[in-house]
Amino acid sequence: MSMAPGSVWALLERNRPPIKRRTPHVKARTGCTTCKNRRVKCDERKPHCARCEKSGNQCAGYEDPNDRRKDTVVVPALPCKRAAAATAPSILRPRPLQMRRMREAEARPIDLMLASFTPSYMEKAHVPYFDRFRYQILGDISVWCGSDYWKHHVLGEFMHDRCLQYAAVAMAAMLEAVEHTPETMGGPLAMSRHRKAALYSYTKAISLMRERLLEGLTARSAHLCLTVTFMFAGIEILQGNVGEADQILASGLMILDDALGKRGSDGRPVLEMDGQLSQVKLAFDRMNIAWGLCPFFQGHKDVYTTMTPVQQFELPSTETPLVSKQGFWNSFQKDVGLFMLNVRCGVVVGEDQMPDVLAQRAKYLAQLSQWLPLLEQTLEMEGSSAKSGVLWTMMAYSLTAKIFMRCFLDRSDLSYDRHLDDFKEIVRICQNFVPEKQHSHLRFTLDIDLFPIISFTVTKCRDHKTRQLALKVFAETTYRQAFWNNQGLFKALRTLVDLEHKGRDSDGFIPPSSRYYFVGSEWDFERRQMMALFVCVTSVPTENGDMPTIRVPISF
Repeated sequence: MSMAPGSVWALLERNRPPIKRRTPHVKARTGCTTCKNRRVKCDERKPHCARCEKSGNQCAGYEDPNDRRKDTVVVPALPCKRAAAATAPSILRPRPLQMRRMREAEARPIDLMLASFTPSYMEKAHVPYFDRFRYQILGDISVWCGSDYWKHHVLGEFMHDRCLQYAAVAMAAMLEAVEHTPETMGGPLAMSRHRKAALYSYTKAISLMRERLLEGLTARSAHLCLTVTFMFAGIEILQGNVGEADQILASGLMILDDALGKRGSDGRPVLEMDGQLSQVKLAFDRMNIAWGLCPFFQGHKDVYTTMTPVQQFELPSTETPLVSKQGFWNSFQKDVGLFMLNVRCGVVVGEDQMPDVLAQRAKYLAQLSQWLPLLEQTLEMEGSSAKSGVLWTMMAYSLTAKIFMRCFLDRSDLSYDRHLDDFKEIVRICQNFVPEKQHSHLRFTLDIDLFPIISFTVTKCRDHKTRQLALKVFAETTYRQAFWNNQGLFKALRTLVDLEHKGRDSDGFIPPSSRYYFVGSEWDFERRQMMALFVCVTSVPTENGDMPTIRVPISF
């Protein structure tokens, strides 16, 4: 019978089970003394082995391998924390303070830090935009309208009002999107993460704004609605949508007029014009007038026709505080600005309107003759203080208004040549606003006051040297401003200067037939280029009512 190899061993009878034997090996003698006594394997970690720590025993240390005598000196080891904890019950007690740290804390001065103004419910992605709105945008806007309201009241309401919070985040995010868009693109803003955040917050703010308007305006909600509406206009102008911004401002003023005209059941007005509401309305008025007077942005007629003049002139005294003087000046500046908007250059005043226009012109010239000496005295008193910048701006605006009042009825623009000294003074004043170091971020300052003043000087002053200096000041002053398309306005003004310079004679005189004013811009689809539109000052309307227009290509 054949058998498989090895199967014979299974046939053997075994009376006792086999003995298990360990594999012979050399015994390690380098472990700690405790593990040797316990006859367990030691991991030989120093200074205390892990097995002793896990078992809670005290590690007795290691023998010197060079010393093989029986009286080997054992290196003592420090008792481990686990061993001590195993022998004694654990008691929960606070960790004792070191006296050295306590003495240092007593010697250190107390520093009470303000709590963070960042709302706890704000999304983490919106916190950087809130910081920019808080530290920069509020400060920039407060320079030219209502510093107390924008610096203090708006920030306080930001903590509680969701609509205002979304509008502020959208404004700051859109500013970041414009700032990080390459200038070489020349087209619409790229859909970056900043722009996505801006559009998201903008949409949320519009939705909350509609809900609030449906509920009706109250004394508190009127301030917030106008503030948010003003921010909406700023968001649109950052994107280059001037027409939409004009309509938003006009809607805000109409909402305010409707709220002021409503009366309650007791016959009293539901809303009264207080100090905070007047500061918000001041921002609307100044922006509307600036847009209308700036030649590059012809404001819609619906905007400034909703603005009502104060029709009450009051001149402050020399001892009046500067803040109060600025309040009187804002009312006067609004009236003068509305008059200049209604009769600005390029608009023919009818014969039936001439008596009223002449009467208002004489009234404002008389008021300007009283303001100019007061401003000069105040400048002498203030000297070179930080508040002198506001006074210099008021002085430049006064000179601009005086020149316009005396010359706007002259269709040939020749009367402006007699005010060369005033134009030089305006340029000198504007040079004081040129920053020593250009800003690294887009700003919201200076443009509301200086854009109309400098552009008016470049447009109406025909002295070549003064004109070139005004263009230089314009480029340096309005650099990194966010509320306007600076490059487009600068190129349009330079194109106007070059166009009129071609008609200058050998004596340096520009005849009326070579003088123009800017009327707008349009996109030429055939040439795929922006065209600036100019009209000669001596032109008359055609039979169709159109003005002969000269188109000059500009690139920016």
